Amino acid sequence: MQLTKLTLSGFKSFARAITFEFPVRASAIVGPNGSGKSNVAESIRWVLGEQSLKTLRGKRGEDLIFNGSPAVSRMGKASVALTFENHDHAIPIDFREVTLERKIFRDGANEYYLNDSHVRLKDIVELLARMGLGETKHNIISQGEVDRILVATPEERRAMLEEAIGLRLFQLKKRQAERKLEETADNIERIQSLLRELSPHLKFLKSQADKAQKAETVQQSLGEHIVAYIGLERHDIKSAEERIRGEVEPAEVKLVTVEHEIQLVSEVSEQGRGAKASGPSGDSREEELEKLTRKQQELERELGRIEGRLEGRPQKSTGNLRVDIRILDQSMRPIISDLRGITRESNLDTVKRRISEIADSLEREIKNLSGLSEGNKEDIDHHNLENERTRIQKTIVELEKQLATLRQETTAGIEEAAVLRDEFRNRFLRLRKLEDERNDLKIIMQRAKFEEERLEVRRHELEKLVRESALGHEILARDVSSELQDAEPEELRKKIERLKARLEEIGSIDEIVLKEYRDTHERYGFLERELGDLRGAEQDLRSLVEELEERIERDFKAGFEKIKDEFHNYFKIIFGGGKGMLSYIPIRQRRGEDAEAENDADEAGEVMYGIDIDVDLPRKRIKGLQMLSGGERALVSIALLFAITAVNPPPFLVLDETDAALDEANSQKYAATLKELSKKTQLIIITHNRETMKQAGVLYGVTMGEDGVSKVLSLKLEEAESYGNR
Repeated sequence: MQLTKLTLSGFKSFARAITFEFPVRASAIVGPNGSGKSNVAESIRWVLGEQSLKTLRGKRGEDLIFNGSPAVSRMGKASVALTFENHDHAIPIDFREVTLERKIFRDGANEYYLNDSHVRLKDIVELLARMGLGETKHNIISQGEVDRILVATPEERRAMLEEAIGLRLFQLKKRQAERKLEETADNIERIQSLLRELSPHLKFLKSQADKAQKAETVQQSLGEHIVAYIGLERHDIKSAEERIRGEVEPAEVKLVTVEHEIQLVSEVSEQGRGAKASGPSGDSREEELEKLTRKQQELERELGRIEGRLEGRPQKSTGNLRVDIRILDQSMRPIISDLRGITRESNLDTVKRRISEIADSLEREIKNLSGLSEGNKEDIDHHNLENERTRIQKTIVELEKQLATLRQETTAGIEEAAVLRDEFRNRFLRLRKLEDERNDLKIIMQRAKFEEERLEVRRHELEKLVRESALGHEILARDVSSELQDAEPEELRKKIERLKARLEEIGSIDEIVLKEYRDTHERYGFLERELGDLRGAEQDLRSLVEELEERIERDFKAGFEKIKDEFHNYFKIIFGGGKGMLSYIPIRQRRGEDAEAENDADEAGEVMYGIDIDVDLPRKRIKGLQMLSGGERALVSIALLFAITAVNPPPFLVLDETDAALDEANSQKYAATLKELSKKTQLIIITHNRETMKQAGVLYGVTMGEDGVSKVLSLKLEEAESYGNR
């Protein structure tokens, strides 16, 4: 890695773009006082990230921008760019040429660029730390700062040596780790505070969530029981519907048949009842038969009386008897004719009426016969009685025949009536049976209707249960769990009521509360995880800090021993003998802190050590730096600077008139030392010293004209030698 060129534009006195090229190991910049040559060293310091305007001899950012002159107007910005050759990739980026650039504007804004890409100051600082350049800018020694390391405190000297040894990167990492450790500790405290704040509220929310979990468990069990109950109930209702349908449909068909049969039986019964009403009744025949029987008995009694009279009377003459018989025959013939006519009648009412009329005729004839004159009476009395007896006997015979016929007809009527009665009774019984059967069918249908109404009520209750349960169709379509498959619907119903009561006992939980619990629990868990991560990170950072401290301390001790030896060697070379010594000194003790604080620090393992410088000049009894002259102080500083550079050479070293206080003899020693030093690092020297100029391969002359703008003239090596011999 080598610095190849420096480009300035608008920086301080360099109004126009100027490029310094550094093709050799040692380049010198010369020029009269006030020409702006020291601005070159400051531009390098500035582009490397210097933030102190006091170090840059300014008060404001715009002081770094060319402010104009009577001949040249002022600039709006200033920029400085350093370009390095990076073939060996000493700069840890994948470019063969690396350019660092910094710009500043009139408003004070600064911009940083790496190969024309905008970057942060932090990126520049980290890159410079990897290059061995840091905040102390130990590789840039400006005029008046040559003895800076001598007047620095032991702690500042240690920082300069650490940076020179190349520990700046580790120190940055340590500082970052310590900042992160502090931030982590703050974050841990903040998270612990949040956890303490959330814990009571989360506990309350958890109790609500537990209730909700219980409610959810109960709700799940309730859903399972409801699903089982609904399934069983639907199955029972369906089975009942099928059973009722199986009972009602045949009953309806049979009822139609029974109704039709009842109608037919009723019509036949009505017809039989009409026929019976139109024909002779059995009762009327019996009454008529009884009357004829009584009439027969009366005639038989009358016949007995006649026969008794005949037995007590003498025989009458035949003539008279004939007369009497003739008369009786004439009287009785119409009656006999009527009686015979009765036998041809089939109607009992007609027979009854005719018999009654014959009886009346007999009574009249008897009265007529009884009304004969007394004279005839005696003559014909016997004959009449004989005739009367004969007539009565005949009448009785006729009556007996009539009675026999009537009895026969009556018996036939009775038998017919009995048949009719049996038939009617059978029809009546059949009708009663059909009506009973119809009633039974209607009862079956009424019972079925009642059961359908009950099923309808069950269906409504089931639909209501489904609506209230708010279960989806996919849940209701699930199979019933094996534990509930054999349960009874009533048992499930009671269990459902108990689960509902338990839900009411648990109470409703607001969904907002549950959401808050979930959010809070998630946040609490996140904070706990973050706290665990932070504690892990804290432990890692502590381990990293300890590791970096060990690495810094180990590397510093090793580098310090080398610098101490090199310092002693360069001291003897520059002063021709004597001793230059570096040693550790406790920083806290040197600061004069009280013993108690120091003991506390020792116990904590936090005691830091600084660097002290002791010199022993040859041929002089000088033991302290405060007793050295200005030239001696410069030489001691140069010896230490060269020792540091020899141990860990920086990419380049800028020396701004560090030889100004040297006399000719010391200048020669200084120049000889520079020649050796240029073999280890690239030198950019700003000087007036001829001996120093001789060590440069390229000379740049800086002048300033009346326009107030710095200009650059370059000289080759031959010209530099002739210029140096003047």
